[in-house]
Amino acid sequence: MPIRISVIVPTHNRKNLLLQLLESMFRQSLPSEEFEIIVVSDGATDGTSQSVRKLYEEHPHLRLIEQVQSGPGAARNAGARAAQGPYLAFTDDDCLAGENWLEELLQAFQETGVAGAQGRTTTDRSARSPLTHQIEVLNAWPAAVPTCNAAYRKDVFNKIGGFDEAFKFPHNEDADLAWRVEELGRIVFAPRAHIIHPPRRDRFWKRARWVRGLESDFLLFCKSPDKYRKYVSPSPWQTIYWNVFVMDQVRMAKSSCRYLIKPFRPHHFIAGLGLVLARWFNLIRFLPEYVKAQKFYSSDVAARRVKAQSPAASQ
Repeated sequence: MPIRISVIVPTHNRKNLLLQLLESMFRQSLPSEEFEIIVVSDGATDGTSQSVRKLYEEHPHLRLIEQVQSGPGAARNAGARAAQGPYLAFTDDDCLAGENWLEELLQAFQETGVAGAQGRTTTDRSARSPLTHQIEVLNAWPAAVPTCNAAYRKDVFNKIGGFDEAFKFPHNEDADLAWRVEELGRIVFAPRAHIIHPPRRDRFWKRARWVRGLESDFLLFCKSPDKYRKYVSPSPWQTIYWNVFVMDQVRMAKSSCRYLIKPFRPHHFIAGLGLVLARWFNLIRFLPEYVKAQKFYSSDVAARRVKAQSPAASQ
C-alpha cells in the first residue's frame, strides 16, 4: 500500500522527548503501512540515532536521516526531500500526537483547493512556569502556522522551495513558509488534528536569550512586508521594542505575581521577574545586531529578488 502521508521530525539532543513522541506516533489510528515517520537528526550527539535504529525492526515505517547541525529549517527540508507521501506533516520532538492526528490531517485535505492544514495544539496550563516553553493553538493563527502541528501538500511545498534556510534562528521560518503556501492555496484549520505540547523546562539563559532570534523579523518583513503589516505589526522595530520589550514583558511580570498567591511558589516569582529584567537587558544589548540584521536582510532579499527575476533564472 502506498504511503499516504509522511511525518517529518527534526531533532537535536532531545532523545528522551523524541522517544515519547515516537511512542505516540506508533499509536496512530491510521494504519502503519499508510504513513512513514522521518526523524532528521540535526547533529545530535546524545545517542538519538542509535535509539531510533533500535526501533527499526518493530516499526519498519520509521526512517532516520543524519546531517551536520544546520538548523530545524534545513532538517525539515532534508526530510521533505526523502518523503514518499503526497502530504508532509510536521511536528516537533517535544510534542505528543493525538491518536487521530494523521487521519484528521488527511481529512482536511479532502476540501477543494487546500494546500495546507493547521491543527489544534494544547498544553497543560497548570504546569507552566516562567522557565517553561509551550505552545497552545486553539484557533487558526493567520500570523503563523507553527510547525509543531502543520501539514502541506508535497507538490506545493516543493514548488515554493520549502523552508527558507536563511532564517538562522528557529523563529519565523514557519510563518514565511505558510505565507508563501497561501499564494498557491488555502491553509485550513483542522481542530480535531490534535497535538499536545507539554510545558518543557528551559534553562534561564536560553529563555533570556530568546530575544536574540527576533532579528529574523527583519528577514520576514523584507520578504513579505504587506503580510507582516497585516498579521504582525507595522514594522519589526515595533514588534521588538513595543510588542516584546513593553507589552510581553509587562504581561510576564503580572503573570509572575500570581505565584505570590495560591499555590505559593516564590521561586517562580523570582524567576519570572529575573527573566523580565534579563530580556530587557538583552533587548538593549542586541540593538546593534538588530540594526545589522535590518541592513543585511534588506540588501540580501533585494538581491535574491533580482536574481529570481533575471532572464537566466527563468530559463
